[in-house]
Amino acid sequence: MKVLLSGYYGFDNAGDEAVLFAIIQALHAAVPDMEITVLSNQPEKTEKQFGVKAVDRWGKTALLKAVKNCDVFISGGGSLLQDVTSKNGILYYLGLIKLAQFFKKKVMIYAQGIGPVLHGRNRVLLRKILNKVDIITVRDLESRVELMQMGVYQEIMVCSDPVMG
Repeated sequence: MKVLLSGYYGFDNAGDEAVLFAIIQALHAAVPDMEITVLSNQPEKTEKQFGVKAVDRWGKTALLKAVKNCDVFISGGGSLLQDVTSKNGILYYLGLIKLAQFFKKKVMIYAQGIGPVLHGRNRVLLRKILNKVDIITVRDLESRVELMQMGVYQEIMVCSDPVMG
């Protein structure tokens, strides 16, 4: 099985790198021979640090190839789906999810903290895109409520933050 991980990886943020480590450990515990590729700001460093394949998250050709070649696309953890740091940052992550859906990949939202999502455009896009993913898990009850208030009708499971789990 080939998994592609999307998150805020390769930016030397200790919290996000800890989340990545925890996700990789959990995936390998579940399926030891799983092939994991990470979208990273520093792919070479991510490969060395975590023992996985990594692709430049900004390289259009490599990114497209990684999405086409994966079996499962995982978006998470962290707080990727919010628009308080930038009203357009959320579009990157939703665009990746939509691209995976276009290629008919299984898509999982994994242990994310959702919101706040303040801009109407972003709330509509998030609702439309997340209502077509395969699995949604969030790391707190408030994120589940936020998604439900936006009109996400999929089952939304609350789980622990990957680092804490």
